[in-house]
Amino acid sequence: MENKTGKYLKYAIGEIVLVVIGILIALQINQWNENRKENNALKILTENLNNEFQKNLKELEIDLSRVKNTITASTTLLSYTGLKNVEVNNNIIDSLIYFAISNPTWNPSSYVLNDIKNSGKLSTLKNENLKLLFYDWDRLYEDILEWHAGSTTNTNRLVYFVGEKGSLVNIDNYNKKNEKDTKFEIENKDLLQEIRFENELENSLYSLIELEKRYHKASVLLNKIIELSNTDDSTK
Repeated sequence: MENKTGKYLKYAIGEIVLVVIGILIALQINQWNENRKENNALKILTENLNNEFQKNLKELEIDLSRVKNTITASTTLLSYTGLKNVEVNNNIIDSLIYFAISNPTWNPSSYVLNDIKNSGKLSTLKNENLKLLFYDWDRLYEDILEWHAGSTTNTNRLVYFVGEKGSLVNIDNYNKKNEKDTKFEIENKDLLQEIRFENELENSLYSLIELEKRYHKASVLLNKIIELSNTDDSTK
């Protein structure tokens, strides 16, 4: 009887051990599946971030080129203001003013990053350096927005003055928006003798130069984010 009881206990203990082992294996498999799902979600997240910032960088490069052209045109115009008998063709002056009154248009996408921050998924990123770059990006972007607004205000003041004292029609004609020049006897070259034109142009130029500096900082920062948000680097 005792022998049978001993065998039964051994059998029962063996069954319990097998059940426990089975449970542990099941838990391990479940954890592995959860980790796999988490890693796949993290991979998709970082790929989306990378794509968003690559797009932002391309658009930044386009607008940076536009800003440089505007700075060059404004600087050239300022070299003529106040001079008597400026021997420059009216069409050239119209073209320079056309570029000088061009507003920056860069408006980077932040949909993916905002979605990640609002959903609390930012904490799932394993690369701490990447997280710090996102904080730097937020601060820099706020700064860029402020200079964007200032630049737009100054450019609008310049456009308003040109509309008062010069011919916007002639400027549009340079850009092929109008087929003919104004019928009024007015030339935008005369604006070069207006002190207010010089002052408004200088204010606009100052804002653009400061904005260009921040664009260059943004380019460096975006490249770093793109590099670290590659799926192979984001988990380091």
